Amino acid sequence: MNLEYFSEGMDCLMYCGLKLSPEQRILIENSLIALQNDNRFSGMYLWGRITATKQDYYIAFGYTNDCLKDRKYFYSLDQFQWQLLPFVQSPKIFQATTLARESFVGDPSLMTYVKLDPTFEIVGNHVVAISRPEVVKLKEEERLAAIVFIITEECAVCPRGALYKMTDGRVIPNQMFRGLDNLQVDNQSFYQLYRLPRNDLKVNLSKRSDYNYPIDFLDTIDCVIPLGQAFALNLQRNERLVVIKSCLWLGMTFFHKITSHKHGFLYLGDGKKNSDLLFMY
Repeated sequence: MNLEYFSEGMDCLMYCGLKLSPEQRILIENSLIALQNDNRFSGMYLWGRITATKQDYYIAFGYTNDCLKDRKYFYSLDQFQWQLLPFVQSPKIFQATTLARESFVGDPSLMTYVKLDPTFEIVGNHVVAISRPEVVKLKEEERLAAIVFIITEECAVCPRGALYKMTDGRVIPNQMFRGLDNLQVDNQSFYQLYRLPRNDLKVNLSKRSDYNYPIDFLDTIDCVIPLGQAFALNLQRNERLVVIKSCLWLGMTFFHKITSHKHGFLYLGDGKKNSDLLFMY
């Protein structure tokens, strides 16, 4: 949720039941303005809230030069003081995060133990060796950083043309973006994932006859597995507002005002993936 039109964006998300209290909105907005000024960020955003049993985690991020590569994430328990989220690189931490079933507690220093899946060595379609499941010590702060990264990678959305790739490789918000029109707004191929692309550039460009390299380098949401089921698109306000909900991560919602540059996403959930999606159709 862009801090520039924070209140207006929160009003748009109220159409799908996502909201913060007036006191929370004022406190978060003012504290993020101070955080942006202290770090000299070019852009500041509220990522969302992860529900915990004792204290909820509020997540925000900002960037300086590149809005995809230079993002720094912060978390807060009181919506006023923000702490920098650690950068997680260990594959075991990500694997333990996806296997953890307990709810978040709200204590960043809390340590839990997660048993990883066993690994199999296969030679010629035969299992020749099996390793014992490894137990990983998982800190809740690291788990929080990992789950924020995973959710952002899988379902953070932006409209086509909202991001622009410069000749030097930097990605910045497109100042010439004026929003999608009525013919584009209900087509999922006009919405992209707000992260670095995973598909080959030629694959993304070959999908469109009107491709434009500076804006079509990102992956589109219609390619997310399960195809056609990962996102639900709805039109509100007499078809002047589009709302896209993630079916994989319930609570992640995106909005875009038609023929306007205003758009954003917000996650309000418990940080658990909807593993039953394939059985719901």
